[in-house]
Amino acid sequence: MDSYIQIIVFFAILFSVFGFIQWYVIRSYIRWLARTVSAHEFHRFRAAGLIIFAFANILFILRFPSTELGWYQHPLFQALVIYPGGIFFGAVVLAFLALLLINGSTALVRVFRLLPWSPSNSVTETGTPVTNIGTPATSTGTPATNIGTPAIGHTVAVQPASDRPFTNSIVPSVSGLSRRQFLRTAGTAMITAPVALTIGASAATAHDYQINKLRLHYPGLPSGLNGLRIVQLSDIHSGIYMTEQQMRDIFHLVNEQQPDLVAITGDFVDNSPSEIPALYRAIADLKAEYGVFGCLGNHDHYASAPMVSSALRQQGVQVLTNGSRTLRINGESLTLLGVDDIESGSTNTARMDQAAQWLPQDGFRVLLSHRPDLFDDARNRGVDLTLSGHTHGGQIGFEVMGVPFYPIHLFHDYAKGLYEIGEHKLYVNVGIGMVGVPVRLVRPELTVIELTNRA
Repeated sequence: MDSYIQIIVFFAILFSVFGFIQWYVIRSYIRWLARTVSAHEFHRFRAAGLIIFAFANILFILRFPSTELGWYQHPLFQALVIYPGGIFFGAVVLAFLALLLINGSTALVRVFRLLPWSPSNSVTETGTPVTNIGTPATSTGTPATNIGTPAIGHTVAVQPASDRPFTNSIVPSVSGLSRRQFLRTAGTAMITAPVALTIGASAATAHDYQINKLRLHYPGLPSGLNGLRIVQLSDIHSGIYMTEQQMRDIFHLVNEQQPDLVAITGDFVDNSPSEIPALYRAIADLKAEYGVFGCLGNHDHYASAPMVSSALRQQGVQVLTNGSRTLRINGESLTLLGVDDIESGSTNTARMDQAAQWLPQDGFRVLLSHRPDLFDDARNRGVDLTLSGHTHGGQIGFEVMGVPFYPIHLFHDYAKGLYEIGEHKLYVNVGIGMVGVPVRLVRPELTVIELTNRA
């Protein structure tokens, strides 16, 4: 019963927050229309906008039962429901953030103008006309009249600032454009930009898999392990953005790398037991000479950790849950350790002590940990290589002229890629799947790691 309560609470929070975001965006849209179009056009465009939002919400909501019913597996349903619904979600959230930034800037400008030292407060508003000092005299010597200054006693109608959603204070003077034209142009850009960005980001890299090849140098690597090839996958997320056929394509790419062993570092499924059968069928394609190994991630617990583990083991995947397995390769010892997700909320949480209690004194040691946070503990225990995932590289990030902009670095000490401390190494795989929205500016990856003792 607890799991059902958790599901109800999750969806209540999700739809409440997303509902508020949509209300804010729609409200801003309607206020923008009121400032930029005629009364006839206003009613027409408002109705069109509300209809689009209502239809998009239907697509967004349909994603949830489609997981349980298996509809998401069909390409047509993917094209007409899953991806449009996901892009709608992403675009609305992006528009909301942009509006917060714009409206926040406007509020700061207004506050600044109320401050005593603000230039706008330097003129005393007494109701008396201010003498136009320095006005050139006419040819008769009489001061020129300040044309356009209201006469004393006349009332000038000024629209209150609180009634102006897009205040004049931040609307620049644009040569050749009226204020209404400027607002119309800017607002149109605001509407189209979030949609275009999410569609472009989804189409560009969502399934543009990159194969990252690394040669990791260990001077003390046993000679029998020299050239050993490990292929790492992480964060598959079997579900609405990762169908059975897509998984088969990925596993085919893995097999093409001719791995000696395969390591999968958690989040095999997204969040539902109904996503396990597709994974079960597809992962049978995965082959490696010394086996396929894995550890569980937090999303595997959201679904059902026992069911995910059972399905994987039935297909020959060796799930390491706070345990280890030692292989003999070319006469040398290679020990694989695996820990459960450290923040899953399960009673079977990560226990490095349990996983490391039967470690042999010699040989090479590899830890599989969904989250990279255990790297410091692992290297202190003599683990040579830690493989992790979880972060997705943030899914959103990019580089400009070689300068990286990855917000995920604000939340994780070990966010993406290779880290080295002494002879101990950590690789954080950015994942092959997606979560939340079908957008990845950080390209999905599979990693080919070759161990070597040669410089």
